[in-house]
Amino acid sequence: MKRNERISTALMVCAAGILMSGCGTNKQVAKTEIPAEPTPSAIKVSETKPTMENYLVQKGDCLWNIAAKSQVYGDAFMWPLLFKANRDHVQDPDLIYPRQNLSVDKSVTGDEKQRAKKLAAETPKYVPHDKPVSKLPLDYF
Repeated sequence: MKRNERISTALMVCAAGILMSGCGTNKQVAKTEIPAEPTPSAIKVSETKPTMENYLVQKGDCLWNIAAKSQVYGDAFMWPLLFKANRDHVQDPDLIYPRQNLSVDKSVTGDEKQRAKKLAAETPKYVPHDKPVSKLPLDYF
C-alpha cells in the first residue's frame, strides 16, 4: 500500500469511529458553557511604550528635512513629532545643531500624525534667528 493510501485509509477509519461513537446510544451530551465576558476591571490593559529610534543631526539639517527622510517619517509635515519627542533638549524647533542626537518616536498614533500635520501647516514662515525664541508661535503638543 502506498503512503497516501495508508493515510487516506487511516483518516476514513478515524472518521467512521467518530461518527459511530455517537450513533444509537442514549448518552446525554453535556452542555458546554460559554464563559462570561470579562468585566472591565478584569481586562488587562497593556501599556505600549514608545518605540524610539535615534537620528544624528548633520550639518544643514532642520526638523523639516529630517522628518521628510524615509527612515524617519517620510513626511516633512511630521516635524512637530520630532520637536515633541525632543522637548527636553530642543527649546526652539528652528535651532538644532550638528551631532545633536534626536529621538524619533515610531509609535505615534494616527491622531498624533494628523495633529502634527495641522501644527506644521499653521506654523508661521521661518524668520532667521540665532537664539531660541522666548515664546513659540504655537502650542506644540
